[in-house]
Amino acid sequence: MIFGAFLCLLANNCKESENSTGHWKNAPSRATSEHPGQLNDTPKKSSSEPNVGNSSDKNTPVRFLAYNLKNYLTMRRYIAGEAVYKEKPRNEVDALIEIISAANPDILGVCEIGKYADLTDLQNRLATAGVKLPHAHRVHGSDPTRALALLSRYPIVKTNSPKQTDYIIEGMPFSISRGILDATVELPSRTIRLLGVHFKSKRPSQEADQALMRRNESLLMRQHIKDIMASEPETQLLAYGDFNDTKNSKSVSSMRGRSNSNSHMKIIELLDARGESWTHHWKLEDIYSRIDFVMTNPKLAPHINKKESKLLDPKNWEVASDHRPMLVIIE
Repeated sequence: MIFGAFLCLLANNCKESENSTGHWKNAPSRATSEHPGQLNDTPKKSSSEPNVGNSSDKNTPVRFLAYNLKNYLTMRRYIAGEAVYKEKPRNEVDALIEIISAANPDILGVCEIGKYADLTDLQNRLATAGVKLPHAHRVHGSDPTRALALLSRYPIVKTNSPKQTDYIIEGMPFSISRGILDATVELPSRTIRLLGVHFKSKRPSQEADQALMRRNESLLMRQHIKDIMASEPETQLLAYGDFNDTKNSKSVSSMRGRSNSNSHMKIIELLDARGESWTHHWKLEDIYSRIDFVMTNPKLAPHINKKESKLLDPKNWEVASDHRPMLVIIE
C-alpha cells in the first residue's frame, strides 16, 4: 500500500499544465493577478532532448536571430478573391524555414507567431531542417491573434513579465497589444536576458491615435528596463523586435532612455551586403524602412561581435515575410 501511494503521488507531481491563449479586448485585462494584461505560455522541453549548452561550447559565439515572420498563424486571407480562414501559405513557410535554417541560429526571437500549435509547428519544421531549438517561451497581450515567441538551443532558466502593461489615453484604458517577452537564457559563457517587443502597427485605430499608442507601449518597455536594472544592475540585456517606428521617432527614442544611464539601450547597427539597413518593405506604398531593431545595454555591449552581426538579405526574403531577419553574434 505504501509503495502504491508513493507511485500515485509521483504521478500527480509529474503532470504538467499548459496555459491556454485567451481572447482579449482593448482594455486593461486581468490575465493573472500577478501580471495583468499579458499572457505567458512556456512550452516545456521534451525530456528526450539533450541538455544542450554545456561548458564545451564556452568559446563558441552564440547566433541570435530576430525575425518578424509575417502572420505565422491562421487568419482571414484572400484566395482567388474569396475570404477564407487559413494558415500561412506553404510556400511562405518553406521560404521562412530555408532562411532561418541557413542562418543557423542558437536563439530565435520572433514576432507574429500565432497559437501554441503554430509555435510547435515552427519548432518541428526547424528541427527537421537541422535547427534544434528545444526551449521555448511565448507571450501575447491584448491582441489575441499575434504573439511573441523565443526558441532557444540553450536553456531558458527564467521568465518574467513587466509590472505594468496598461495605459490610458484621454481617459480610455488600453493594454499593450502584443505584450513584452522577457526570458533569461543560460549561455555557455554568460547569462543574458532577452526582451522582445512588437509595438502597435501604423494602421489607424478608431480608439486612439496609433502613434500615441505606440509611444505609450514604448514607455512601458522603458519602465520595465529601468526596473530590471534597478533591481539587478549586472544584468546583460538584449532588446529586439518590430518597433513599427523609425530610429529617431519618439517611441524608439523613449524606449532607449538616457545615454548616461545604466539602463540605456544602444542600437546595434546592422547592414546587409550592399551596406543598406532597411528591414521592412511596405508593398502597397513601395516604401522601404528600418523599423526592426536589436539593442543592448552597457553590460552586454562589449560582448557583441559587431563585425559579424548583420542584416540578412536572402533572395527569397519577400516570399517569406515583409521583414528581413537580423543576425547578432554574441561572444
